[in-house]
Amino acid sequence: SVSTGIPAVNSVINPIIESSFTPDPSYSVNPLQVVAILGSYLWLIGLAVMLIYTVVCYGLLRRKMRFAVKSEGNIFESENVGSPFILGIFRPKIYLPFGMDDDTQNNVVAHENAHLKRRDHWIKPLGFLILAVYWFNPLVWIAYILLCRDIEMACDEKVCSEMDETQRKKY
Repeated sequence: SVSTGIPAVNSVINPIIESSFTPDPSYSVNPLQVVAILGSYLWLIGLAVMLIYTVVCYGLLRRKMRFAVKSEGNIFESENVGSPFILGIFRPKIYLPFGMDDDTQNNVVAHENAHLKRRDHWIKPLGFLILAVYWFNPLVWIAYILLCRDIEMACDEKVCSEMDETQRKKY
């Protein structure tokens, strides 16, 4: 509305201004709202892709390990294993490749047991869940990579701290 100081002019001009220049809220769209909605959809798509990728890879890995042979306790051996790893969150199992010599196998099992004692089989999936939520942030990707590296180094240090110098060299 306009205030000219003359009431007669105000009463003629203001109804015209209000009817012709007042935006209709149903036709008005804030460009930031459009960007926010598109960004939300993009974020949800990225989150879904990360989670679907995880579920599919986990399922394929479980399928590959179904014919693993139980060695002892929670240790299994399989010809489909390229390198040792732990699979499972609530009942974790250690998977080893076939044909490892006894010294190497003892060192590997000690390393994997250090992971279990440290609860790394809970920490790493939690870190990946954080990565899945913040997939768009390159700093979170770097943090996840460093987390994985630090987990491995901490287990190596734990195992080496319980060995003498000769065993450390072999490790």
